[in-house]
Amino acid sequence: MKKYISLAAGLVLFAVSACTSSTPVAENANPTKSAAPSTTASEKPPEKSKDAVTPEAKTSEKSETTSANSWQDYKSSTGKFSVQLPSKPQEQSQEQKTNVGTIKLNMVIAEASESGFFVGYADFPNKIANPADVQKGLGESVKGSVANLKGVIKSEKEYMLGDVPCRDFEATGKVQTTDVSMRGRFCLAGNRLYQVFALGAADKIAAADVDRFIKSFKIEK
Repeated sequence: MKKYISLAAGLVLFAVSACTSSTPVAENANPTKSAAPSTTASEKPPEKSKDAVTPEAKTSEKSETTSANSWQDYKSSTGKFSVQLPSKPQEQSQEQKTNVGTIKLNMVIAEASESGFFVGYADFPNKIANPADVQKGLGESVKGSVANLKGVIKSEKEYMLGDVPCRDFEATGKVQTTDVSMRGRFCLAGNRLYQVFALGAADKIAAADVDRFIKSFKIEK
């Protein structure tokens, strides 16, 4: 399972780089380091998202869902999001150099059923200059992540999570000799890029778990 964690960290970083390299920012943006401290878990359960929908999963019928008792609510006051995770998460942060400055990336990672569930977020120096470029940037982030996995995008679509533009996607690829499935949602709220996705062996990742994970993700204001 550790191979998925290290790989996912690389995918998240690549997505940040892809978004910033292809998406223009406001001309008065001054590259600065994002000062986002580590997130903390909370006992407060997230509200159920009425808007969230995800593409249908094409995973094997052999997939087994994680025990309902193992799921837990996670809330990040710094990241301004809440989500349900199938196990106790790990928290990590890294800095990534981009064409708009050094970006601090924060990640929350949980494991279950030989799969990984990831939420990453990073703040850019300023908002996207042209709203019409938001979906283009999100599309490049998806493309960059999947390409780094040497995979193929099976489906993707624009989506609005409340008033926040997002992009849902499903992809397949390989990790060493293992066929893997990747499904998630990337969102851009102001100048913050959120990356929510699950990654695991195609014949073992549970569609119901992925649905629950993605549908539970909510951006707090």
